[in-house]
Amino acid sequence: MLELGGVLLTRVFYVDAVIEPAAVGLTPDEVRAVPWGSPAWADDGQVRAASCVWVIRTSGRHIAVDPSGNIDEILHDPSSTAAHQTAYAAAFAAAGIPIESVDTVLLSHIESIGLSAVCDDVGWRPFFPNARLLISDRALQSFEQAPPDGQLGTAIQTLIDAGLVDTFSDGDELAPGVTAEWTGMHNIGHCAFHMGGAETTATFVGHLAVTPLHLATGPCRSQHFEPDEAWRWLKTITSNPSHVIIGPLWPSPGAIRWHDDHPVAVE
Repeated sequence: MLELGGVLLTRVFYVDAVIEPAAVGLTPDEVRAVPWGSPAWADDGQVRAASCVWVIRTSGRHIAVDPSGNIDEILHDPSSTAAHQTAYAAAFAAAGIPIESVDTVLLSHIESIGLSAVCDDVGWRPFFPNARLLISDRALQSFEQAPPDGQLGTAIQTLIDAGLVDTFSDGDELAPGVTAEWTGMHNIGHCAFHMGGAETTATFVGHLAVTPLHLATGPCRSQHFEPDEAWRWLKTITSNPSHVIIGPLWPSPGAIRWHDDHPVAVE
């Protein structure tokens, strides 16, 4: 748990894994070239990643950020989805955050379903039964103009049709101590989220750094709509050594501070 002024951040952990670097737009040689990559963030040219959910707790609100995205093929496989849902619900209960207490699912962008919704015999429904989905106005506009094919488009549209989707704009305060920054560099609707008080601050970078390795490997042209702008943005985020940086897919512990030319894990 991280405390940032009146904001508490809790990481509900499910599993750490090792994945092929192509999934994050890197090659094995690029991964091996990062001197601080192994063993925390990489393993012999492969990339460490996690399935987890960060929850922002502020002023009685429980906000799940980018919950367990980018493993839709696993989370929503009909043969195993019930087991994953049960295990995730147990992990939330163990963290003292029952899924019924989550009031908002906050997405940095629309790219996967994750735990924004789950599917049963009736159809798609929110995994967090009392939560609304919160996305940027630009993400919703992009979705409406070109809905994604397959499960992703169906799941999000179901939540929209049920009246469960709200939007925010660039610079909006989403909850006390939590503000949104539209970046549009990963995809057109992508946002980052800043939080904390006057002394300690943190930023959820979304997919501008899918792995901490992206803070060292330069512009990632296969991952981003505007890779050079994304790289410049990341350099500003790492300029303050006291600032906490968080990625939704980063392996345990999932948060760092940047010192000189390398990350320091925040436990």
